[in-house]
Formats: sequence, C-alpha cells, structure tokens
Amino acid sequence: MIWQRARFALLAGLFAVAAAGPARADDAAACCAPAYRTVCVKEWVPEQYQCTRTVYKTECKTETYTAYKCECVPETKTRTCTVYKMVPETHMETRTCCVCVPVCEEKTIMQACWTCKPVTKMVKKCVDQGHWECHEVCCKPGLCERMCEAWKKHKEGCCYCPPPVKTKMEKCWVPCKVEIECPVTCMEKVCEYKPVVCKVTTYKREQRTEQVQVTCCKCVAEQKVETYTCITHKLVPFQATRTVKVCVPCQETFTACRMVCHTVEKKVPVCECCSCCEPCCSQKCHKFAGFFSKKSCCCE
Repeated sequence: MIWQRARFALLAGLFAVAAAGPARADDAAACCAPAYRTVCVKEWVPEQYQCTRTVYKTECKTETYTAYKCECVPETKTRTCTVYKMVPETHMETRTCCVCVPVCEEKTIMQACWTCKPVTKMVKKCVDQGHWECHEVCCKPGLCERMCEAWKKHKEGCCYCPPPVKTKMEKCWVPCKVEIECPVTCMEKVCEYKPVVCKVTTYKREQRTEQVQVTCCKCVAEQKVETYTCITHKLVPFQATRTVKVCVPCQETFTACRMVCHTVEKKVPVCECCSCCEPCCSQKCHKFAGFFSKKSCCCE
C-alpha cells in the first residue's frame, strides 16, 4: 500500500509540473528582465613620477703630498780616545838558577863477556834400515808388438784372443825408517858477567844567584783627539704627486612608479526575480509538502 501511494504521488507531481511549465516561462521572462545600476569602485592605478636622489660616484683626483727619502750623507766628527802604547823598560833582577857541574867518579860495573864453549847434545835422526826384494813385474809391450796386436785385432774381429801378459823379475828396495839418537858436539856462545872498575863522569845540580838585566814592556795610556768621517742616514722631504679615488656626492633624477587609488563609476547588472517567484513558490510548494523537501521549490 505504501508503494502504491508513493507511485500515485510521483505521477501527480509530474503532471502538475508539466502543466505549470509554460506559465512559469512567461512569468520568468516578464520578471527577470536585465536591470543595471551605477556603483562607485576604488581601483589602484600605477603612476610614474620624477624624483631626485643623492648618489656617490668614485672619481680619480691628483693630489700633492710631502714624502721623505733616505739619503746617505758623509759627516765629519771629532772624538777623544785613549790609546795604549807599549814602552820598553830595563831593570836588574836577581835570579836563582840551577847549574849542572861535571864530576868524575869511580864505579864498579858488571861487564858482559861472551866466550865459545863446546857443548854435547843428543840429536834425533831418521835412518832407513830397509832391504832388497825380488818382485814379478808386468812388461810393457813395445811399439812393434802393439802395432801387430792392433793389426791382428782388426783382421780377426770377434775371434781375436789377446796374448798372455809378459812378466819379468825386478829387484825392489823395501824401506824401513827408524829414528835413532846420537851425540853431537857443537860450539855455543856463553855470556859471563865480570866486575870492572871504571871512571864515570856525572853531573851534579848546584844553585847559583846571579844578576840579570831584564827588559819588559809597559802599557802607557795616552789621550788622543782624532777626526773621522762617517756615513749618516738623513730623511730629506720632497714634494710628490699621487692619484687617489674620492667618493663625490651628486644629484640624479630618476623615474619611479607608485600605485594611486582612484574612484571609478561602473554599471552593474541587478537581478530582481526573487520577489516575483515568492507567490508561485508559496502556492505550488504547499500542495506537495508531504512528498517533497524544501529544496524542490520551482525557483531553485
């Protein structure tokens, strides 16, 4: 039942809207004609103007100044100085000195005497006490025999049979070395010391006093005035020129831009359709108040 009521209500609404369509269009054309009104509006307009400002410029300026230079100037000066001189001086001095005096003395000394005496010594020597023996020694073949053997070996080849070795008896000495001792008499030098009395010259020290002339040097101070020349450094002033950079203020004109406020009159369209739609809305919207919401008004 609820769905049938809702369906009938929707169909009735559609028919009502279709019937009221031509009437609404005529009313809207009559009440919504364009209307204009004049309004004052503030606008910011850029404006250029001339102004002056102070600018600093760098300029090169030539100036004269006092400079100083160092010069070497010879200068003569006088000074008093002390000079020491060596002056010879002679005087007599008493000195004690040692003198060597020769003295002859008798002394007993041991003198070496060399003599030859026979001396018997036992000396070892090696003696060969061997004997002779007979030994069998192989004989070396001669040149002719070797040539014959070589010819036979070449002729017979593998069937060659070497001849027997020839030997001979030789007498050989068999050594037997033995060390034996035997006496040997020889002459040797023998040193003997004998006491001998002789005269010897010696020196004795004696102290003597004598006068000696001595020359010595003395340092004597002496004042002396001398003149000398020295080099002095002096600062000499002179005029020089130099170029310097100076900041100079100057006035310049430039174009600036600023925003100025102007009041301008403009025509603005005004919509007055809201007042004519109020009775239409109030009549039609009350019919379907139970089925539609407030936003389903025909003005919207």
